[in-house]
Amino acid sequence: MSEAEIPAQSEQVGNAPVQRAPAPFYVRLFRVFSVLPNFALLLVLILAWQFASKVWLPSIDPYMAVLMPAPTSIAATAAGMIASGELLFHLMASLKREVVAFLISLTAIPLGIAMGWWRVVYNQVSPIMEMLRPIPPLAWIPLSILWFGIGDTQNEFIIFLGIFFPILVNTIVGVKNIEPNLVRAARSLGAPEYKVLMRVVFKGALPQIITGIRIGLGVGWMALVAAELVGANSGLGFIINDARSMLRTDIIVVGMLTIGLVGLLIDSLIRGLGRYMLPWSLALSK
Repeated sequence: MSEAEIPAQSEQVGNAPVQRAPAPFYVRLFRVFSVLPNFALLLVLILAWQFASKVWLPSIDPYMAVLMPAPTSIAATAAGMIASGELLFHLMASLKREVVAFLISLTAIPLGIAMGWWRVVYNQVSPIMEMLRPIPPLAWIPLSILWFGIGDTQNEFIIFLGIFFPILVNTIVGVKNIEPNLVRAARSLGAPEYKVLMRVVFKGALPQIITGIRIGLGVGWMALVAAELVGANSGLGFIINDARSMLRTDIIVVGMLTIGLVGLLIDSLIRGLGRYMLPWSLALSK
């Protein structure tokens, strides 16, 4: 048996484990190709899109081909926007607003813990929360423009509304679902109230809080783009609206795809962080 055929396994030498040797190149290549069938439907859809934009639609109405740009045209436009730095500039403007609004929205965590832990706080705040929560963030856009004008503050306010309530509701649910025996055990061992809240309640509710953050960031990201359509001079929503006025559907699609890819990246990042911080949580293992 050759050296390449010897299975790479970890061995124990005394108390110091020997690290497993890296897999051969052909094994890693096989793993890459093994996931390609999962993208078969996506590839078929892209090919159908290319055929419709370049062959089918022009034969019916040339104007329709302008309204539905081909994937190759979109890729060329995206490459040009990336090379010029235009796409990165607007993406960073949108991400900055999302981050600022998210940091402010983290105030929902202590408020949610208080509402879930103390009944009097819940009774006082719940009517206000349940009255404001069903109002879509987009409904606040006209009023927010009057309050803050057109700019970052107005956009961050709209994003804040989108992120705040999912975090708040999930925090309340997480606190209310804490196992009562854990609280009784902590108190019986002499833990003061603030340690019960920090080490039992907060940590026990953390998986639900992270779920709320995932939902909130997604809602806030959608609300951000809508807010930028009417109340910003930069950002992904702005370039989509600006391209609409110039009939640049390729730029519109580039902006939309960027929104989707960045949203997927943000969600994957939060999920990965949750799995790293809470490997025991079943809610974050899916």
